[in-house]
Amino acid sequence: MPKFLKYLRRLLAVLVGGSCLLLFLDIMRLAPSWFTGLAEIQIVPAIIAGSAVVLVVMGLLTLLLGRVYCSVICPLGILQDVIFRFKKWYLRIVKKRKLLKARYREPWNIVRYGILSVVAVLFAIGVIYPLLLLDPYSNFGRIAVALFRPVVVAGNNLLAGWMNAAGNYSLYNIPQLDMTTIVVLMAAVVLVILIVMAWRAGRLWCNAICPVGTLLGLLSRVSLFRVHIDKTACTKCGLCASACKSNCIDFKNGTVDVSRCVTCYDCLDRCRQDAIKYRPTGWSLRKSEAKSEQIETSTSSSAEVKDSVAPIAENTADYDASRRQFLKGALLTATVLPTAKLFGQEVAGGTPARILPMPPGAVSRERFLSKCTACQLCVDKCPTNVLKPAFLENGLTGMMQPYMRFEVEKFCNFECKVCVDVCPADALLPLTLEEKKLTRVGVAVFDKERCKVYESHVDCGACAEHCPTQAVHMVPFEDGLTIPEVTEAYCIGCGGCESICPIDPPAIHIQGVDEQIMAEQPPKDTVELNEVTDFGF
Repeated sequence: MPKFLKYLRRLLAVLVGGSCLLLFLDIMRLAPSWFTGLAEIQIVPAIIAGSAVVLVVMGLLTLLLGRVYCSVICPLGILQDVIFRFKKWYLRIVKKRKLLKARYREPWNIVRYGILSVVAVLFAIGVIYPLLLLDPYSNFGRIAVALFRPVVVAGNNLLAGWMNAAGNYSLYNIPQLDMTTIVVLMAAVVLVILIVMAWRAGRLWCNAICPVGTLLGLLSRVSLFRVHIDKTACTKCGLCASACKSNCIDFKNGTVDVSRCVTCYDCLDRCRQDAIKYRPTGWSLRKSEAKSEQIETSTSSSAEVKDSVAPIAENTADYDASRRQFLKGALLTATVLPTAKLFGQEVAGGTPARILPMPPGAVSRERFLSKCTACQLCVDKCPTNVLKPAFLENGLTGMMQPYMRFEVEKFCNFECKVCVDVCPADALLPLTLEEKKLTRVGVAVFDKERCKVYESHVDCGACAEHCPTQAVHMVPFEDGLTIPEVTEAYCIGCGGCESICPIDPPAIHIQGVDEQIMAEQPPKDTVELNEVTDFGF
């Protein structure tokens, strides 16, 4: 059974972790649509989206089995396991097995509960940025998109070049995403920190930095199934602790810190005395009492009393420790709250001088900035690459969150709503295709004096040709020429006009809006809608 649990957990982790990686690295867009469900079952997006079903299921799963989310479902946790496994392989290869010796580390309670308190308080007053920085799923997404995806695309393009030269066109060049430097830098910093922490102490990030890990750790303190050590059978050899990636097994005292245990089951089959078990709370202790009764003869009565008192004392100690930690967290929360409110009032809601369009479904800038975790999934999946992570384009509190930047061949496809469909946090509300076609993300602004028709007296009209709603249309100008005109009521801000304008910078551009409303639909009896799925001459 111990080996079965361990290998089952590893198999599930490989399947889920590999699927999450494929979700972000599917540059050929071959993965089925249900893959996006892997993002929707992540805890932080579920909290922001208010997904009660996901939160209840994850809560019950933790209360029943412990922190299986951290070991099986969280992609960042699985990435740390890969790093930790690589470390073990490396130390065996270089024959430095002594560095794999058992070691128990004291928990960083002040750090982890302090971070959880600060993040929770700031989130409660509408400041999402600290949570955005620490969310394990979003960090994994930024690492995958900013660091891993460029390598995959470069490899694909190199192979495509060789195959195309040989007459095989089954692969084709894929453009690299135009990633903001801040996103690449943040992803690189987090990856380096993960490597250092995982190399030195396994799941230290999960048990010291990650607010999700800390929250689940509080729940796991009262979980039904836990890892127990049978003190009567334990020889204190330390083999179980040497396999523990969370450094939470104190083999000298025969205890396991369940708040840090990520339920990886790696320790179960290491014990040669069968002294460590994954059982319902109290089971192993009752078994120990029974064994003690069989062994002890002359002092059976005193042994029974001693063994029955020990678990009560341990449970009381656990309860007192939990209560002290809760009080510490509450004190930190009370201390941080006034500062957090001032910080939130100072930085929240700041908007840039030029309003840039948000993706469709954002509803309002305030709502979008308070919900988007900057996981970069919409940026990765946008077929026209019109979405780009922001530096300061969304304001100080909107760094790394996406905005729309229209360039040549970069526009919001009229027949596409991929970004809306893949957003796991409901930062982009679900829209039908018909609703999306009328959602105004911005308004076209036409600079007549820069227009090629006005300036050079030549025929153009590319912007009108590529406006799917005919918000941009041609009107008589002079010398038989026509010039563009914008009817704002029909404009949805898709950027087709801006992306096709031959003037640099364009004579027509999209001005974003703070509130996304529904545009008017032009009368079908007077204006024939252009069915445009691709733009360009």
